Amino acid sequence: MKALRRGKWVILLLTALSMQGMAQVSDLDLLAESGSAPTVKFGQAKKAKQKAFLRFNPVYWMLNGALTGYQKVISPQISAECLYELSCSRFSRAAIQEFGIFKGIALSADRISRCNRVAATSIELIRISPQTGRVIDLPSMYRQNVKTSK
Repeated sequence: MKALRRGKWVILLLTALSMQGMAQVSDLDLLAESGSAPTVKFGQAKKAKQKAFLRFNPVYWMLNGALTGYQKVISPQISAECLYELSCSRFSRAAIQEFGIFKGIALSADRISRCNRVAATSIELIRISPQTGRVIDLPSMYRQNVKTSK
């Protein structure tokens, strides 16, 4: 019986020692090595030139004013924590500027419907910023990369 206990301890010790020699590789490192990790560029965002149609469109200015009012008056009173690095109102403003009114509103509605703790369960971990702990979701990520054949 005593030999059996000693044998268990020896096996446990050998297992622990063999695990120390194994290389500790994170999931992100494995994804980066395989080339299947999504590429997210960090840095200063380029300001998109505003289209002439948007500069003189009253609907655009009404939406822009409503977003500014929400950001300055309502949002500070709610003081809710956003899951995303770019808040939903800032995302909406950027989406409308980049894609236009209709697609910008559609992207904003999609984003607002995903801005809750239940939807957070399906977020890919690779999209979470290690610095802030928030999800990286920019309007430019919804731009389609169309390849033309020459």
